[in-house]
Amino acid sequence: MNVRAVGCGALAAAVFIGVGIFGILRAGAPAECPARLPYEPAAFEPVGEATTEPALEGIAGPLDPAGSTSFGLARWEVFVEPGFAPAASGARLPQRIVLDCGDGTFQAYQRGIE
Repeated sequence: MNVRAVGCGALAAAVFIGVGIFGILRAGAPAECPARLPYEPAAFEPVGEATTEPALEGIAGPLDPAGSTSFGLARWEVFVEPGFAPAASGARLPQRIVLDCGDGTFQAYQRGIE
């Protein structure tokens, strides 16, 4: 076996794996909330400023966790008003939700009228 061929093959494999790992890391979603959630039939638009706790205007108590939502590689935990959590994963979300942005903040969203 030729030592030069083995060395070139090992170098090619290392470069291939390195480029693959770099690509996977670059494809990951950033830790922030989106400017808009493009659900159908109407998108969710952000309401107010980001907060340090999940909260909705007019709701005094803690919010209920309602699973998560994702687009591409980005994924966010969802919180809703108590008693409004969807029963099934494909069920429609309520009018107002809060997302965990992944950076220590929470953003409230409201479904737009379309």
